[in-house]
Amino acid sequence: MTRQRIAFVDALATIRRTIPLGPCERILTAMANGRVLAQAAVAQRDCPPFAMSAMDGYAIGETMISMPGERRLSIGRAQFAGEPMRPLALDEARPIYTGAAVPVGTGAVLVQEHARVTADELLLSETLLAGANIRHAGEDARAGETVLAAPTRLNPAMIGALSAYGIAEVNVRRQRRVAILVLGNELADSGSAAPDQVIDANGPMVCALVADAGSMITPPVRVPDEERAISAALAAALDAGAEMIVSTGGASVGARDLLRPALETAGAEIGFHGVHLRPGKPVLFATIGKGVPIFGLPGNPAAALVGARFFIMGALRAWYGLPPELATKIWPDRRQCGPTRVLKACVRPDAPNGEPSVLPGQQSHRLRPLLDADAWLIEGGDEPTRLFPLFDHLLLSTRTVDREPT
Repeated sequence: MTRQRIAFVDALATIRRTIPLGPCERILTAMANGRVLAQAAVAQRDCPPFAMSAMDGYAIGETMISMPGERRLSIGRAQFAGEPMRPLALDEARPIYTGAAVPVGTGAVLVQEHARVTADELLLSETLLAGANIRHAGEDARAGETVLAAPTRLNPAMIGALSAYGIAEVNVRRQRRVAILVLGNELADSGSAAPDQVIDANGPMVCALVADAGSMITPPVRVPDEERAISAALAAALDAGAEMIVSTGGASVGARDLLRPALETAGAEIGFHGVHLRPGKPVLFATIGKGVPIFGLPGNPAAALVGARFFIMGALRAWYGLPPELATKIWPDRRQCGPTRVLKACVRPDAPNGEPSVLPGQQSHRLRPLLDADAWLIEGGDEPTRLFPLFDHLLLSTRTVDREPT
């Protein structure tokens, strides 16, 4: 049966329109790594909270730091981090350690390695710059200042900064619960595959992608190519509280591609089935029940990855309130008709004008080129040629290491 295919950009737009903005929850900042901030983070205290020493050394009084000639200062009792601040005497050089509160009256901190110390005196002949080696209160953040806008996917550096600014809790988008179904009688796990079986790559690959994008996933469920079994797997996923269902295989139009009949029997609303796209032409998008999105990805692994990389990541961006992904580079004058082609590519550091190299092995069943790829070159569809990273950098922690292809 011939199905009406839609353009790649229209498929992305359909998904974006369909996926609702996810609800919020308030959690501990220390537990929020990888979560998407739903409300701007506001500093709750100054950072640093008080003037403190940036180095191990000696606190020198304001009048002494610029006085000409040699000065003899008495060595005072040391000031350690965590101790109450004590005012500084005029002729005192107080040993002070990194993070300790700077005494009132301090003009600068003399670095320990530059100090000339006798038995109980510090000999100072140089002039010091006012404020040298002192961290001033609030120089990193001020109480009441917006330090991080929403939406932002939090990373470990952000967790550290927000914690330092007294932000103990943050409002984030709730993680989406995703069920993954792997369709295909021929498939087996890598440790148990018989000679006449194919090892399942799609299940582990899509699980890794969706989990790294901040969703909660259940282990992939292997489903035989039977409409009744597919219907049962869909029902079980919904009963378990799945908020998104992703299947691989069974989405084309062959005799055993039974995902769509199972969805229609279950009352799903088909958004589209078939995209002018290579690889990934048979991809299916539907909603079921109370708007739970379902993605039917092709069985060929490179095609499944393309569908997951762009369609599922686009859906998660909408859920988290993130904007649509933008290409890292666009060639407006390079337009081609025909289906959209998503090509495995590599951007070599020495390439002129950052021109990507299209890798050999573009067939939809071949994963080996992806071991060298760091980008996708998208052309065709009567759209400008565009370059995207191998993974969505705003959503995923995954990064590709810069290296020459093997």
